[in-house]
Amino acid sequence: MSEEQHDLVHLADALLELNQARLEQDAAAACYAQSTAYGFAAAGRIPTERRGRAYFVRRSDLPLIASRLPLGRRHRAVAPAV
Repeated sequence: MSEEQHDLVHLADALLELNQARLEQDAAAACYAQSTAYGFAAAGRIPTERRGRAYFVRRSDLPLIASRLPLGRRHRAVAPAV
């Protein structure tokens, strides 16, 4: 595998890495949503390379992607009234 291909990460795996890093710092932190990331990739709002149906990102672009993607919201589960 060439150095260029080794630097590419599937978009879903990149989001997993970004979300894991956020959750290691704060277990209640909001995370990046895959649907939003794929929408941003399709619109060209984050740097991606498309190969077939899959989107890939460069590892070096992860901080840029994290800065451009909005964080999702976490809703607290409401206990049902008894």
